[in-house]
Amino acid sequence: MPDSTRSPDQIIRLDARDKLGRLMHDLRISVMDRCNFRCPYCMPKDTFNESYRFLKSTQRLDFDEIIKVARVCVGLGVRKLRLTGGEPLLRTGLADLVGELSAIEGVEDLALTTNGVLLAQHAAELKANGLHRVTVSLDTLDPETFERMSGGFGGLEKVLEGITMAIESGLRPVKVNAVIQRGANDDSIMPLLERFRGTPVILRLVEYMDVGNRNEWRPEEVVPSAEILERIRARWPVTALPGKYAGEVADRYAYDD
Repeated sequence: MPDSTRSPDQIIRLDARDKLGRLMHDLRISVMDRCNFRCPYCMPKDTFNESYRFLKSTQRLDFDEIIKVARVCVGLGVRKLRLTGGEPLLRTGLADLVGELSAIEGVEDLALTTNGVLLAQHAAELKANGLHRVTVSLDTLDPETFERMSGGFGGLEKVLEGITMAIESGLRPVKVNAVIQRGANDDSIMPLLERFRGTPVILRLVEYMDVGNRNEWRPEEVVPSAEILERIRARWPVTALPGKYAGEVADRYAYDD
């Protein structure tokens, strides 16, 4: 709780930092706990099946409540808002929420993370309402592997169409997250790089990690980032880029050519 004996400026500086003194400038807003995929590393269908109890619509924050929380956080120093899920594009009227959030004074970056299946039909409206950029989850370009890693669902071409529409709508940058799991899709690294090399898409290769102790994570299935980088450099020379800010979790590289 804020200390009423402090000045407003002191209260804001206190409340906008975590216990390690780091500025909290990012806010992730989960607008939907449901998803139309069952990726085994995230929402395995053995757990998230027909008997799983998702939130009722009345249990979720409504748009007015989300906007209120966002305003308070921006007042405390937050500058980046990211809409996530579940799959956020399953939330009816999401573009309207984007419009309200983009109008908050002080918001410098408004992003969306999606599996991309519904993106093509919403990209233009999201951009028009103030969305800045989008991150799409895509672990492979192989249809059979895609179906297996999405929990038995198809839609690869729809995801690729969504990425194209995001670019054409002016959502920049478009980022693609690929979770790399040994024996599942580690043979997809090079095809993904080839697909997006020379395009506006930033490919982000993510180490397979434990997610809430529900995905039967095993360390032997991790492909370490050093190994991924070694595979890439065997094909294309790359150079490390400087970090954009202190505490950045990603290592960034650019092709030498």
